[in-house]
Parts: sequence; C-alpha cells; structure tokens
Amino acid sequence: MAIFTIITDVLIVLAAALLIGEIFERFSLPSVVGEILSGMIIGPSLLGLVVADDALRAISSIALFFIIFHIGFEMRTQMLHGKIRVASLFSVTSFLVPLALMMIAAMFFFPFGTGENFILALAIAVPSLSIVSVLIWQYKLLQTSTGQIILASVTISDMLAFVFLAAILRPIENTLTIILEIIIFIIAFTALDLLLNHKPNFIQNLLLRISGVFKRADFAFAFLIVIALMVSVIFQVMGLSFILGAFFAGLIVHDGLIGRKPYDRVCQTLSTMNNIFFVPLFFGFAGVEVILVGITYIDYIGIAVLMIIALGVGVSLTYYASRKVLLSTMDVSPKRLASILGGRGAIGIVIATVAFSEGFFDEAGFSLVILATLVMSLIIPFIAGRITKIKKQEQPSTLDTCQKP
Repeated sequence: MAIFTIITDVLIVLAAALLIGEIFERFSLPSVVGEILSGMIIGPSLLGLVVADDALRAISSIALFFIIFHIGFEMRTQMLHGKIRVASLFSVTSFLVPLALMMIAAMFFFPFGTGENFILALAIAVPSLSIVSVLIWQYKLLQTSTGQIILASVTISDMLAFVFLAAILRPIENTLTIILEIIIFIIAFTALDLLLNHKPNFIQNLLLRISGVFKRADFAFAFLIVIALMVSVIFQVMGLSFILGAFFAGLIVHDGLIGRKPYDRVCQTLSTMNNIFFVPLFFGFAGVEVILVGITYIDYIGIAVLMIIALGVGVSLTYYASRKVLLSTMDVSPKRLASILGGRGAIGIVIATVAFSEGFFDEAGFSLVILATLVMSLIIPFIAGRITKIKKQEQPSTLDTCQKP
C-alpha cells in the first residue's frame, strides 16, 4: 500500500508540474515558477492532495542529484579561463554585496538564528544558472564574450553559494577544517582538471576499451554517474553537501575529455530526463512543502526588503561596474547585462531545500524562500525586456551545449 501511495503521489506531482509548467512556457514565463505553483496547489497549502513525507523527500533528493550534475556537466572550466577577473567583479556586485546587506536586513526582520538568516539571505541572493543561461540563449549571447563573462560570473557565484551552504551546515567549531578541506579540494580539482585536459585521449581510450569488454555502447553514461555518486559520497563523508560533489563531478567532464559522441549521448539523456521528469518533480515537490500558515505580515515585509536589495542593489552595482569595465568592448547594453545577472530561481530553491532537509530551516523559512523565488523569477524577464515567445522544443533547459559543433 505504501508503494502504491508513493507512485500515486509522484504521478500527481509530476502531472501537475508538467501541465502548469507548460502553461507558463506558453506565456513566455519560466516553467520553474509554474512547477512550484503546481506543488503549492496540490499540497497542504490548498488542495491537500499530496503531503510531504520521507519517501518523497528521498525521491526529490535523487532528482536534485541529477539536476545539479547536469548543471555542472553543461558548464566548462575553460569558460573561466581569461575571464576570472571581470567575472569575479560581477559576482561581487551581483551576489556578494547584496548578500551581505541582506544578511544585515534579515537580522532585523526574522526571528531565526544567525545561520538560518544567512541561508535565507543566501538562497534569495544567489543568481540562478538555469534562469540566466536561458536569458543568454534567448538574447543570442552564448557565443559572445559578454555572454561568456556572465556565465562565468554566475558559475563563480553558484560555486561560492554551495561552499557557503556546506560551511554553514557544519558545526561552527569545524570552520577551520572546512576552509582547509575546501582549499585542498580546489587545489586537487584544478590539478586534476589540468591533467585530464592535457591527457584526454587516455580517458577516451579507457572508455572505449571498457565499453568493448562489456559490449555496451552507453557505458560512458554509467561510468560518469558512478563517478559523480562517488564524488558526492566523498563530499557527504567530509561533512559537505553531496550537492557540491555532484556539481564538481559534472563540471570536470566535457566533450574533449570523453569524446564528442559519448558527450552528446550523455548530454541528451540528462537533458531529456531532467526536462520531463527530474526538474518538474523536484520543483513540484518544493511547492508541496510550502506551508503558508505561521507567516506573519512582518515576514512578508522582510522578504520584500530582501528582494529589493537582491535586485535593486545587485542590478545597480553591476550596471555601474559594467559601464566602468566593459563599456568599450561590450556586445550588450550595460542595463541588459545587469538585469540578466539579476536572474534568481532554481539554485536558491536547491539551497533552501538542502537546508530544510538537514533540519536547518523550518517550514516558514523555506516557504519564504520559495515565495521570493517565484516573484523574482517573474520580475527578471520583464526587467531584461519582454522576451519573444520561443517554441518549447527549441528552448534548452540550461545551456545549449548538446548541439554545439
């Protein structure tokens, strides 16, 4: 009976998320917003058709693993080469400065502890790779220098956010250990990335040989998933979030490393599974967990202040920084660059979900993050300029790397 209930709940969440997400896309709005709203409609907040339990949370965690692995998989460390200085500046203006101001504001408005307030501010402040990358693709900036700088900046911000999250979830007395582990990991990751990029034929030949032994053409996919799971387990054992492990495991892989055909096959498989199953399931379930009871008007005022800081301060500082640094070489207006970097959404929800699952957040804090994300996900496309409606089958979920030559 329990298995039947789980299957029924997954069916309801998935069907509702796909339907309402499709409706939002038809109006050129982020499907993520529709998927979250679907969960709020079928969850305890309204109809009560689905109630969050440990089984659904476990399924949601699996979906989250594949979502984050795909985000890292479609990013490239080469994107950061030669752009770290400018991209880091925009990470400061669009993320770190607003985060600091939001943390101060959160201390005045919310009754949470320091750690909870920081995660609340972090989840709302962090730019979302999924929203930003779609905006970049729609404005045809993917192959431009400015577009790559934007993506590099969001990558840096998202990596910092995951590191901050992992540090906060650990006991405060282990802060120095966390810093040391992060430094060691970054050094090891950089060295491994350089080594693999200089010896790509070794990995490609290894995969071909193993595929021949097992007589499985899709062995590359299984190999990458196993590696990603191993890295995630290592991060979890270290006390860091498995999400950070999945992201870095995906980040280190690219077509030059495993070969173009295996890369395309894995990329297409991940993209399809995420679009039709993992993404709507995860964000639909996030909406199910929203509980509006217990949120006071002071909380709503506080969350509005945090959103104003995140968008107002972040967009303004990035606008002025882009005029000073890139004005002579930009292939997009400073206003559009700044507004694109204001894109919030999926990553913030991921951070809030991890903190909530770890017992670090209560239902009120989690619900506030979801509400803020919904509002900002709707605002940013209008700030950047109303986006022309694009057919769903032509719109990528994150970066359009699967089709690149």
